[in-house]
Amino acid sequence: MTDREIAIKYAPHLYFDKNEPFTIDQIGYSIIRSSGTSPSFNRYIRIDEKTTAFVIEYQLYYDYDIQHMYDLEHFWVYVDSCGKVLNGEASAHGSYLNCYQYKKILEDDTHIPIYVQPGKHALLPEGNLFKLFSDYKEVCNKLAGVDGLLVADMFKGRIRKDSYIDYEVCTYIRKHYSFEPSLSFYPVNYKEDVIVTWEELYLLIPERVNKLLKNMSL
Repeated sequence: MTDREIAIKYAPHLYFDKNEPFTIDQIGYSIIRSSGTSPSFNRYIRIDEKTTAFVIEYQLYYDYDIQHMYDLEHFWVYVDSCGKVLNGEASAHGSYLNCYQYKKILEDDTHIPIYVQPGKHALLPEGNLFKLFSDYKEVCNKLAGVDGLLVADMFKGRIRKDSYIDYEVCTYIRKHYSFEPSLSFYPVNYKEDVIVTWEELYLLIPERVNKLLKNMSL
């Protein structure tokens, strides 16, 4: 089985709020077979070689977060030598949580279902848990767009940003995407061709963002 086939086999099933204005745009992946630093997230991935054959790191990319242009979330699936899912971890606002031990649910044998925070795209194992974020409603409407254009350190120098761009992006997001989250979720199917290697996604992201800015005449 190729790395791409592995990535497709274990890709998470995504559940979105029924009022969510954004869909998944690209999914990157890295197959990690020994302990080391994540290629795209600020964490060290520890692999117990007695139990774990590899970890798949998924990078979930969106053109927009409800508060800024550009968003990258992460999901990690731990797999043993027999192909069994052992664990699953998900990013949430710069940290990460264990999303598999909470319920230990698999769909179609190998896919962990995860819920996407309305507009913000943090990942949790159950939709109602987003009520733990006291501002989960406000960020989707009156706080929409406040962060303008987000540029992660890895993309500095490759994506143009200034205060004017931040203002225009904020105005655009607020005008076109503000919404009221329902906390009613449904599964969203995505085509396999959105799944690419992290190396490919790393090159694609600045291209996509700069194209969006150009289309906005910025």
